[in-house]
Amino acid sequence: MAKQNTKEQIISIEEQIKKLKEKQKRILIDSQKNIGKYLMETWGVEDVTEAKELIDVFKEQLHSYKEVSSSNEGEKKQESNLS
Repeated sequence: MAKQNTKEQIISIEEQIKKLKEKQKRILIDSQKNIGKYLMETWGVEDVTEAKELIDVFKEQLHSYKEVSSSNEGEKKQESNLS
């Protein structure tokens, strides 16, 4: 009897995991759609190809910004450690 109960519990947990993975996938897809919609509305872009081109252009700027930002944070940490 305990084995059956254990087996049922395992099956139940596996089903919960499956449902949670499906929910996670839906949430990710919804967030990606919302982000895309926001970008296109904010930038006033209606063409998907144009939006992708803009993203590619800004991607390079973002990488440069992140590098500078990371470098500045590292310098600030070193300064605060010296104080």
